[in-house]
Amino acid sequence: MPAVTVITTAFIKAAELRAKALGLPEHPVVVIDHPMYSKTGDEIKDQARNSVEKIVDGLTSSGSRNG
Repeated sequence: MPAVTVITTAFIKAAELRAKALGLPEHPVVVIDHPMYSKTGDEIKDQARNSVEKIVDGLTSSGSRNG
């Protein structure tokens, strides 16, 4: 089943280690800015809009990492 992990910059290393531990080193990951708590609703919506293409690419391509 296709999947993409969306994380903030603070969790890049943890996501890489977890994917490797699960035998999925090429699992697609989309990275957004950290922290989220200080962003306005409009800033969060902008980040989501800016990430859609990367998320779709991760869901429809095999074995590529995104950033």
